[in-house]
Formats: sequence, C-alpha cells, structure tokens
Amino acid sequence: MAQKKEAIHQDTKNRIFMTAAQLFATEGYDRVSIRQICEAVGVGKPTLYYYFKDKETLLHELINYSWSISEDLIEKYIENKSDYFEQIRGIIQARKIFAEKYPFFIRFFIMLNIMSVPENIRSALIQYTTNLFTELVRFLQNGQKLGHVAEETDIFILANTMVGTLNQLLMRHFFLDDKDAMSDENLSKLYQFWKNHLFQ
Repeated sequence: MAQKKEAIHQDTKNRIFMTAAQLFATEGYDRVSIRQICEAVGVGKPTLYYYFKDKETLLHELINYSWSISEDLIEKYIENKSDYFEQIRGIIQARKIFAEKYPFFIRFFIMLNIMSVPENIRSALIQYTTNLFTELVRFLQNGQKLGHVAEETDIFILANTMVGTLNQLLMRHFFLDDKDAMSDENLSKLYQFWKNHLFQ
C-alpha cells in the first residue's frame, strides 16, 4: 500500500516536472504562473505546493531532476562499456536517447540560457553544465593516458568540439526541423568522424 502511494506521489511530481519544463520552454519562466502549471497538470495549487515551496524551487529541482536523468544515461551508455570506443559511441547514444525521451528538456535548457531567471537558478544551471563538461574532460584525459587521444591534443578544445557538434545537431533538429540531424545514420557518421579524426 505504501509503495503504491509512493508511486502515485512520484508520478504526480514527474508530471509537474515535465509540464513545467514544457511551459517554461515555450512561454518563458517569468510568464508562466503556478496556476497555469496546475491547470495543465490537472492538480490544485495545494498539491503543487506539497511538492514545491514556490515556482523558483520547482525550477531549481527541475534542473536537478534533469541532471539525475543525465547521470543515469551516462552510467547506462558510457560507464558500463569496457571498450573506450564503445564509450565514445555511448556519448552520442546517450544524447540521442535524452533528446528522444525528453525533447522538452532540450528546449527548456536552450531557453534557460536566454530567458530571465533568478540568480541562484542561473548558478545551478552553470553548475549543471560544468558538471557534464567536467565528466567529458575526465573521460578524454583517461583516453589520453590509454593512448587513444594524442599527447599534444588540447583536451578542453577537444571536449568543446564534441559538445559543440552535438549541440549544433540538436539545434538543427529542434529549431530547424532537420529530422536527419539526429538520425541513426547521421550519428553513425559522426561517430566514425570522431573515431577517425579526433582519436587514434
């Protein structure tokens, strides 16, 4: 009984997260009210306030929620692979899965960079982005030790190149409606390019 109740609570919280992300991404943080979120989810204000103190808390926890999803994907598609090049493929695969399952989060994070948000939220967003980038840098540094990345390679430039390419493909997919940008065929070509030209 307790487990069922907890599952219902988690489902409600997740629906609030996903709905809020969609609304923030399309209308902007400042323009979205608690009432709008409640109406879109189909819950009353007391229910939302049971989970979140206010809209700012909701936004902050939404960033943390997205980070936990990213961590799960990193573990599943990268850390669980023993072969280094399979881990590289996993970086691309994890990004694709995230975009497919949580497209509103992609739009949400892109919009967060241009919309007005409280300073502590901006700091949390910077920390989220920094954590992901640091993980990639560590991965590439390990590849350098293993001999897969040339010794003279600037790891930070390499990491920025990889992140920039994936972000550009996501932008093309979501904002230019380029359905081929994140296709399996195109991402396979990207993997081969990385493997042939960025690694050894």
